[in-house]
Amino acid sequence: MAAMNPPKNAQALTFYIGLRSATDANSLQNNPTIAAGDFKVSKDGGALANLTTLPAVTPASSAMVKIALSATEMTADNVTIVWIDQTATKEWSDGLINIVTTA
Repeated sequence: MAAMNPPKNAQALTFYIGLRSATDANSLQNNPTIAAGDFKVSKDGGALANLTTLPAVTPASSAMVKIALSATEMTADNVTIVWIDQTATKEWSDGLINIVTTA
């Protein structure tokens, strides 16, 4: 497996996050429900677009959410991922991470 640290421009990147529970900010949401449109990417401050690969709970029924960004999604100096639970009754809290890439 290729080294992923530091994240490189135009190189696929996989990492894990935990989603905070919408009802208990001190807890991670176990086995969160993730749907198309919940996770979006912006490259260098551009328009938000759905991720190519929908994040997945891995391992199953855990609090770990695997995000796999393609080389195309990583073709920027700043790659920003925004997640918002689109359901009317939010299961998990919104969040954002910015990834600064290297050459």
